[in-house]
Amino acid sequence: MNAYTLLLSAQLLYYLLITQTGVVGAFDSHIHDLYTLPIGGVLGSLFAAFIKHNHIKIELYALLFCQLLLSLFYPHYSLLWILLLGFIVGYTTPLLFFIFKDQKKINLAIGLGLSYAIGTALYSYPFEQRDSIAFVLSVISIASLFFLELKPTKKIEEKVDGKIIAILVLWIFADSALFETLSRSSDMDIWSHYTLTIITFHIIGILVAYKYPMDVVKKHRIIFPLFLLSYLLFTIKIPILLAIIYPFTISYYNFSLFRYIINLNNIKTIGIAMVLVGWVATSLANAIALEKQIWIVYLIFALFCATFFILNRRKYEKSNHSTHAYKRFHTRTKPQI
Repeated sequence: MNAYTLLLSAQLLYYLLITQTGVVGAFDSHIHDLYTLPIGGVLGSLFAAFIKHNHIKIELYALLFCQLLLSLFYPHYSLLWILLLGFIVGYTTPLLFFIFKDQKKINLAIGLGLSYAIGTALYSYPFEQRDSIAFVLSVISIASLFFLELKPTKKIEEKVDGKIIAILVLWIFADSALFETLSRSSDMDIWSHYTLTIITFHIIGILVAYKYPMDVVKKHRIIFPLFLLSYLLFTIKIPILLAIIYPFTISYYNFSLFRYIINLNNIKTIGIAMVLVGWVATSLANAIALEKQIWIVYLIFALFCATFFILNRRKYEKSNHSTHAYKRFHTRTKPQI
């Protein structure tokens, strides 16, 4: 494990334990106390996307020191401070993905594995008492950054596949809605009762994604049914099976998502993608979970399945029509003997 892996893991843990669950839990999931968080995240991602980055390491130092200072006052945040927290996370994430571009897949696998294992183990830690966790993670991030040798950035124009971004948004949306719903469900508290099982299948999901790589579109044929199964297990309330399928799904899709975002290889492209994938999708899902309107997710799943069926049917009919036309043409042009 190198400094890049440690930095990525520490920041992912900070997002999981502080930004995503800590602050939300400390404010009892009240939207009117938290709405500035995604606003700050979107602003931070756009700021990272559209400014010139000549000294990324200095930028990261400034951001991480601000994060450290905010950690000293956790969880006593005003709306302005929550806005700043979102801005820091939104700004930092595209830079971290960009500097990770030259790292091997194994480093990403180790970073994700550490994050999910430690994050799961500490999930039940009281929200209001996570100030020490926030402080330690910020210190680890700053220390890791000290040992990094960053190369000068190169401007590379990358094209983004809209279909892939739509798939990633659907994954994040489905994950966030179920996660936030489960974290507020007293009878489906899988993290407290099946901690070791969840950690094990997080690791298995990462190993499978690492060992058997596929492109996002092909992997969607596996991940989408896994999400459907996870929601089914939640609906019929089988927590032990959910503690197996859901963590596997999270780790399996996140490895692919991180690989795709990192390989965009351009801060502007990554920043814009993170607005949709990292903030819009999660914010909508969180709002649905907080308002207990999970039926909207089922409706979106149904619409997606219907759209997928229609598009594939049209593709099949078009292919079938082309085949028949080809056969008719060759039948007419076949020389007579």
